[in-house]
Amino acid sequence: MAKKKKGTGTSWLLLLLGFVAGAGAALLFFRYMGPEPSRPPVKPPETIIPAVPQVPPPSVEPPVAEPVTPPEALRPSVRPRLAIIIDDMGPDIKKLAELLEVRGQLTIAIMPNMRDSGRISNLAAAKGLDVIMHMPMEPRELMEHNPGGGALLVAMSPEEIRVKVEESMKTVPDAIGINNHMGSRFTEDEQRMREVLKVVKRKDMLFVDSRTTANSVAGRVARDLGVPSADRNVFLDNTRDVDYIKTQLREAARLAKRSGKAIAIGHPYPETIKALREAVPGLAADGVDVVGISEIVAPAR
Repeated sequence: MAKKKKGTGTSWLLLLLGFVAGAGAALLFFRYMGPEPSRPPVKPPETIIPAVPQVPPPSVEPPVAEPVTPPEALRPSVRPRLAIIIDDMGPDIKKLAELLEVRGQLTIAIMPNMRDSGRISNLAAAKGLDVIMHMPMEPRELMEHNPGGGALLVAMSPEEIRVKVEESMKTVPDAIGINNHMGSRFTEDEQRMREVLKVVKRKDMLFVDSRTTANSVAGRVARDLGVPSADRNVFLDNTRDVDYIKTQLREAARLAKRSGKAIAIGHPYPETIKALREAVPGLAADGVDVVGISEIVAPAR
C-alpha cells in the first residue's frame, strides 16, 4: 500500500480557507462600493429665533411728531389793522408837517377848495400816505354848524350835486376816496347820497361814512352801488384831552383786535397830535398795525 505524502491534506485545507476568505472579502467590497439604498431625508430640527424688539439706540432720542400746519386759507394773513383818519386838513399845511412826525400810516382827509388843499394832497401822497377828500355835507342844524361854502345840500338837484363833487375832487388831486364832513342831514337822504356815490364809483374811489348820524344810509347805498366802503368805528377827540384821546385809541385797537380791522377819526388838534405821537408807537407793540385806509376798505362783493 502506497504511503500518502506528508502535508498534502493540510495544503487543501488551507487552500479552501483562503478561497472562502477571498469570497467574503469580494462580497464585502461589492456591498460597500454599490449604491446606497435610498432613505427618506432626515428633516433637521427647526431653529426658533426669538423676535428682537425694535428699540431705538439709547443715544438717539425718539422722534417727536411735528405740529400740523394749518392750510394757508385757515391761517390769519395779517395782524389787526387800524386806520386813523385825520379830518379837516386843508387850511394849514403846517399841520401836515406835525402829523408826519407820528410813526404810523395816517390817512389825510383834506377839505376841498381850501388854501392848501392841493399842496397838502401832493405832499402827503409823496410821503406815502393815503389821501381822501373830506367832502362837506349839510348837517341837521345848518344855522348852528356851518359846513362851508362848498357843502352839498339836500336842496341841490342831482346835476348840481354831481358837478359840485367833481369840481371839488380837482382840488384834492391825489384823493383815492372821500368821507363826509358833517352831513348828519345829507347822509340820511338816500337819493342825494346815491348821486354822490355814483361819481365815486365812476372815479374808482372808495367811501368812508363818518357816521355823524345813526340814521345814515350812505354805507348801504355804497354797497348797493358796489362802491368799496366802510364805516367809522371811533371818534378820537370829541373831548380835546390827551388822556381821553389815548383812551379812545385803545378802544379803537380793541375793536381792531376783535374784528381784524377798525377805523378811527380825529382832527389836527394839538392834543390829538400829541396823543398820536405818544401812543401810536405802542400800538404796534400791542399787536395792532396802523395802516392807510386803502388797507381797510375792501372792494364790495
